[in-house]
Amino acid sequence: MAKTSKTNKKGLILFLSLATVLFAQAVWWITFMAKLTDEKVDIATELGAEKIFLDEIQSQEISRQIMIGLEGVFFLILILIGAWLIYRALVKTEELQFHQQNFLMAVTHELKTPLAAIKIYLGSLNSEKISPEKKLEIIPKMKNDIKRLEKMIENILEAGRFDRRGYKLNKSDFDFSILLNDIINEFEKIPVKTKFHFSKNIQKELKLFGDPSALRRAIDAIIENSFKYNDKEQININVELINNKNKYQLKISDNGIGISKKDLNEIFKRFYRVGDELRRNKPGSGLGLYLSREIIHAHRGEISAHSDGIGKGTTFIIKIDKKNNGSN
Repeated sequence: MAKTSKTNKKGLILFLSLATVLFAQAVWWITFMAKLTDEKVDIATELGAEKIFLDEIQSQEISRQIMIGLEGVFFLILILIGAWLIYRALVKTEELQFHQQNFLMAVTHELKTPLAAIKIYLGSLNSEKISPEKKLEIIPKMKNDIKRLEKMIENILEAGRFDRRGYKLNKSDFDFSILLNDIINEFEKIPVKTKFHFSKNIQKELKLFGDPSALRRAIDAIIENSFKYNDKEQININVELINNKNKYQLKISDNGIGISKKDLNEIFKRFYRVGDELRRNKPGSGLGLYLSREIIHAHRGEISAHSDGIGKGTTFIIKIDKKNNGSN
């Protein structure tokens, strides 16, 4: 991020320098025209011109100065607007490049980590020193790392699909309540070192017409973040799904590290991750929440994140219109 900030600072200095030069030129031109008018009046006075003629010359020159001044100000504003738009485009390009570089570093790390673990596990399975009981314990861990790899590759492919026009969801009628319970059950089976607890308030028989696989991916990404970004001795995740008038409202809250107000507006952007990849020790690619947003929007829904700040947990709220999705 330091490199991007440095580039942005250079761009701002360039923009301010250009604005100063243009303003100085406009002032010089108006001053020059005023001086020229005074010289014309002085010459006419020396030649013995009448006062009426002198007043007319002065009036014409003043009108011309005003016209030139207004034209100059107009063109100055246009040039400044153009310069500002160019500067803003450069800043956005730099930010995108920064996030893409972070994404590449994150993906490299995310792919290498499970591959390295699988390699170690395979070596252990081939070892005669490892007991059969220990080997049986290794197999679920290998499956978990393979699943992690699959999910990473799927996210990359899905991001490409959403970037292209014409992406269509594979919609069908399903029970949103059952889907959500299945997702939670899958997370409860994952072996993790930290203790965790799910609190559930899920209304039954909430029918929806949508893409269950896509919605699973969107919700998975949010719950995964509750595990990743949590430094408590016990991870507490509260999941609530209710029928709120014409919408289904899903609320997922955790007791994790929270999100700053600045980052709350950015976390759904593609490739966005808080901080610099070199200083970050949490896994991730910056695609999970981006995909969540795109999937929810594709279902004509809304997604938002809320946090009281660092160390105060995070709440994600998803609202999906039942009527627009053809639900019963």
